Amino acid sequence: MLSRLKLLRSANPQILRAQFLTSTFKSVSTLDKMTETKAKEAKLFSHNKVTFPRVIHQREYKYTEGKVYHGFRCERVDHISDFELTSYTLRHEGTGMELWHIDRSDANKVFSISFRTTPFDSTGLPHILEHLVLCGSKRYPVRDPFFKMLNRSVATFMNAMTGPDYTIYPFSTMNEIDYRNLQHIYLDAVFRPNLKYLDFLQEGWRLENKDIHDRDTQIVIKGVVYNEMKGAFAENAQVFGQNLLNNILPDHTYKHVSGGNPLEIPKLTHTDLVDFHRKYYHPSNSRVFSYGLLDLSKTLAILDKDYLSDQRCIDSSYSLIPPQERWIQPRNVHISSRLDNMGATINRQNQIAIALLMCDATNIQESFELHVLSEILIRGPNSVFYKNLIEPNFSGGYNQSTGYSSDTKDTAFVVGLQDLRVEDFTKFIELFDKTIFKAMNDGFESQHVESVLHNLELSLKHQSPFFGNTLLFNSTALWNYEGDVVSNLRVTEMISRLRESLSHKKTYFQDKIKQYFVNNNHRLTLTMSADELYEENFKQAEFELLNQKVKSLDKKKLKKIHENGLILDAFQKAKPNTEVLPCLSINDVSKPPKLPKILIQSIQNVQTQICKVSTNDITYFKCLFNITDLSQEETLLVPLFCSVISALGTGKYNYREFDTLVFSKTGGIDFKLNLIENVEDAKSYGLSVMMSSHALDKNVPDMFGLCQELFHNFKFDDSERVKMLIENYISNISVGVASSGHLYAMLGATALVSNAGKLKSLLSGVDHIEFMKNFVQQTNMLEICDKLRSIGTKIFNKNNMRGAINSTESYLPSAINHYRNFLQALPEFKKTNKISMINFYSPSCQQYVMNIPVNYCAKAFFTVPYMHQDHPSLRVLAKFVSTKYLLPLVREQNGAYGAGAKISSDGIFSFYSYRDPHSTKTLDAFEKTYEWLRSERQMIDPQSIFEAKLGVLQQLDSPIAPGNIGVDNFIYEVSQENFEKYRSGILSVTIDDLLDTIEKYFRKPPNHYGKCILGPANKQLELETSQKWKIIN
Repeated sequence: MLSRLKLLRSANPQILRAQFLTSTFKSVSTLDKMTETKAKEAKLFSHNKVTFPRVIHQREYKYTEGKVYHGFRCERVDHISDFELTSYTLRHEGTGMELWHIDRSDANKVFSISFRTTPFDSTGLPHILEHLVLCGSKRYPVRDPFFKMLNRSVATFMNAMTGPDYTIYPFSTMNEIDYRNLQHIYLDAVFRPNLKYLDFLQEGWRLENKDIHDRDTQIVIKGVVYNEMKGAFAENAQVFGQNLLNNILPDHTYKHVSGGNPLEIPKLTHTDLVDFHRKYYHPSNSRVFSYGLLDLSKTLAILDKDYLSDQRCIDSSYSLIPPQERWIQPRNVHISSRLDNMGATINRQNQIAIALLMCDATNIQESFELHVLSEILIRGPNSVFYKNLIEPNFSGGYNQSTGYSSDTKDTAFVVGLQDLRVEDFTKFIELFDKTIFKAMNDGFESQHVESVLHNLELSLKHQSPFFGNTLLFNSTALWNYEGDVVSNLRVTEMISRLRESLSHKKTYFQDKIKQYFVNNNHRLTLTMSADELYEENFKQAEFELLNQKVKSLDKKKLKKIHENGLILDAFQKAKPNTEVLPCLSINDVSKPPKLPKILIQSIQNVQTQICKVSTNDITYFKCLFNITDLSQEETLLVPLFCSVISALGTGKYNYREFDTLVFSKTGGIDFKLNLIENVEDAKSYGLSVMMSSHALDKNVPDMFGLCQELFHNFKFDDSERVKMLIENYISNISVGVASSGHLYAMLGATALVSNAGKLKSLLSGVDHIEFMKNFVQQTNMLEICDKLRSIGTKIFNKNNMRGAINSTESYLPSAINHYRNFLQALPEFKKTNKISMINFYSPSCQQYVMNIPVNYCAKAFFTVPYMHQDHPSLRVLAKFVSTKYLLPLVREQNGAYGAGAKISSDGIFSFYSYRDPHSTKTLDAFEKTYEWLRSERQMIDPQSIFEAKLGVLQQLDSPIAPGNIGVDNFIYEVSQENFEKYRSGILSVTIDDLLDTIEKYFRKPPNHYGKCILGPANKQLELETSQKWKIIN
């Protein structure tokens, strides 16, 4: 989990109410990308139901098989020792609804309801329905109760998502009252939604006058989902992944775009949506999940009494997904994509992948073993695909689709490359075939296989604060196909079964390769190339679609469109009746979360933070090196250094040997650069590199030994490997800019406020991408190796280091002893006491021109840092402005997918928009914040302020993984006492405090601010804003 301060610093503003998910093809090691604001989750994998001899201990279960509880018959009870949980499977006798409850000692309670929703066109019907379902219901007839509840709850997670063949509505919270409140809202939303036509116009699509008050202005297409999907497919990785899914499984529902193709969305009607809900949102086609320390009987009673007692069971087989008919010969497909002006040169903006259909997802053991085999094939420098496809260095490395996917009815393996030349497509195919045949004939190195299995076993012990959420997301697809989700949790048994098979038959994996890779005709080769006319062609197709619709309109329909625009505008601006929604009280949130105490000791003259905590026999180690005295050029190379340092081997081990040792004994050795402003006065900042690792207690000596070996004997003498790693690094940082555009826009705006902000952008923003490209072009590889080597000698200095250890009370003395030995051997140089002063800039504006159809807008200005007495008021105000002003205006009225305001620990207050059809209109909304706050003074009432406080507490009270307890103190030097004082300050904010804050920080234009847009070129930008803009192409 990210620390509370990091959540504060990052822009994770819960802007994505509805998240469109395609089937993603990922390796085992990247399963956790889904929850970007969480730390590494416990990884759960698909594997088959088997009967294993087990000693049965007499246990007391809360529910008994065969008994009926509030209309639900308990069908199955299982204890899963891997995760210390008890699974209860119940089925409603009247409707057939299945309910899966996980009883586990975990305060972060999870609930979800999902439906199998199989689309049969690409209008995005399931996706738009998901939005409308959360726009008000019979019991809660409030416009958009989902967004209203974001600030009436302390949910640790709250969302709704559309997958390729399911729709899921999950939330989690640590508060029991909150849990029941949200449960009522979600259940009423899915079973009794209002599905108003006006909500369909707002969330889906509509024809509307560009100026709704002028009937003679141009007719345009608007809609939240419409703009969302235009933004989604602005990312070429998304285009590639969607086409991969459509073409590898072309016979049924997967050939369609469940989220919606922007050119198909305007074919959807409100009637279609209502009919789909009636059919697919029936209780018989639903699945309910609950998890954690809670009273299940309350959930059962609510479901039976309020929603199921008057329903009858229907046959839901209409929504089943049939197996894909296997091909008799391989297929090849080529597609075009947008030219990415932040990507590689146009001759290298190409991708290729080979996808092979594997087994049925419900064949759990087989799917598990194929998952492990896929990891062996692609993970790290000892894998055969890495050796044969990556190391020859003719591409930018694996593309985003690479890996094993069990998110569809038939699973698939994909390996692909990005940023390669078209003439190398043939080379890729030849190398793929050569690699497969070599693996089939020669097998795998036993040490590599063992490192993959060890990493899997370690992940079972690693405790996550969001375990319940992860369990749900990793089980949803399998459950959707009526697979055995309970057996899917018996990971240890699956590993034992696999180990047994491997010991009995040395060619076990080789036989799998022969079956699934060599003798498999269901093979798709997908290629993609950038087309300079792609965006123009899309605009033309969009224009023709609009023109066709407008031509069919008579005067009566045109009048109706104008009237609907005015009605919708009034509907959006009407005061919501939020009093019908439940809300927590101050008594529910007055107490801060209880955390273990942190001790600070000096060990070998190194300040060390120690935390005794239950870690499930894992020891977590972090060390922080002050690097503020590096030169500017050296500092700008530190992100690259962190990326490659552990991938080059050491004096004692080559890079293959070192990788095997690291993943056979630890969960990895990771490096990250931190730029931290002084949270007391924001007058200075420091730079540091943090190394993190964790290991089973029995492997802690090896963990420290490997870290010591790396610090002492890192090397940069293999210039060809360094070159390959750098090219892959640049390729990877260039991917995903559009999908995280609001983060890059805020970085770009902050870069105009101060030198610290500028440095942040150069280290992790769009500016870093440009810097790395130029640096590599202008510097020869031997010189780069020398610079990186020099950086390493300056970073790993015992006198510039602080350490942190989280371990169990029983093992902690041993961990500290090994840590002490580790410190004795560390290099010692002069201690760095240097700090960098922060200098503020004059106001300015910049645009990063991108070849995309939507905008990401931001404005940033300096206020006061975290420890200042005004910071809590500013943070509450940011939540208030987000929910009461920006979301209704920028999202609901103007059509952006998201918008909000936030304040970072460094005192930077930011406005942002996400997948926004506008730019200057949104910037104007940012500018008018003070005007709105003055005119809507009556909205600043006790209830609204309390709701804003709850929005802040969602982040402050978010659960923390055992390995990350104390991380705020370690990185930001904010103690638990400081945190509790800050939290108390949030709860103490009054109306007068907020009014004073508004006058103090918003009445006059700030002295130091920046504005930034990521989006298409706008020749009228300076005219429309009356400001000078720096345009960066």
